[in-house]
Amino acid sequence: MPFLAHRDGTDGLVVPEDVPGGDTVYCPACGGRMRPRGAGDQQARHFMHIENLRGNTKSRNCSGIDAENIGESDRHRRLKSLTVSGLRTRFIDFDVADLGLEYVVDVSKGPSLLDERRADAIVRFPDPITNPNRFFGVGVVVEVQHHNDSKDVAKVTADYLAAGYSVYWAHETDYTETRFRTERFERAFNERWPNAFAPYFSDADTALQTVERVAFSSQELPPEGWSFIDPTPGV
Repeated sequence: MPFLAHRDGTDGLVVPEDVPGGDTVYCPACGGRMRPRGAGDQQARHFMHIENLRGNTKSRNCSGIDAENIGESDRHRRLKSLTVSGLRTRFIDFDVADLGLEYVVDVSKGPSLLDERRADAIVRFPDPITNPNRFFGVGVVVEVQHHNDSKDVAKVTADYLAAGYSVYWAHETDYTETRFRTERFERAFNERWPNAFAPYFSDADTALQTVERVAFSSQELPPEGWSFIDPTPGV
């Protein structure tokens, strides 16, 4: 099930959430034509080889590209695309103003003194000022904490909370090969896991004071562990 593709005439890779339905892209493994296919309950939006639909055997056994051999930036972007597809499923019954990846958020009221941040994935509700969601607030930001990610988690969290957003810090344990595990997302907010923050039970000042001390329980960590603090700054 491919999650990365080339656009015609470009070397860069795109993810399914970048590509409108009906647009043709090209498989980085076999060169065959592909188009995005909508998400289902147990899988994210993905690419499908057009030739497969016509009985052509050229691309029948092609899975796109080996996820273990792609660059870190493409791997990160793939996880973000899975996140957006998962959020579409989770919030399918909600009135949503925006749902997408790499969305610019006004954080000028936050403690970092930045004017804006670019969220990895976001759900934003309509009319958030006069009628915010009682659980999530203005919306939900999901930040994908991936290898070599040096974001200042405390300040990022505080900025989004100050802007009225809930924040979820996702790790690779939040994903299967084909989807974002929304059941973990749900549990994290309901049980107030240390990687989930909502305006109704947290605020910017608290985040600044406590996030750097956050630690995942052993059952939630991958074998190599996960720290919010970059162990090799500047690398």
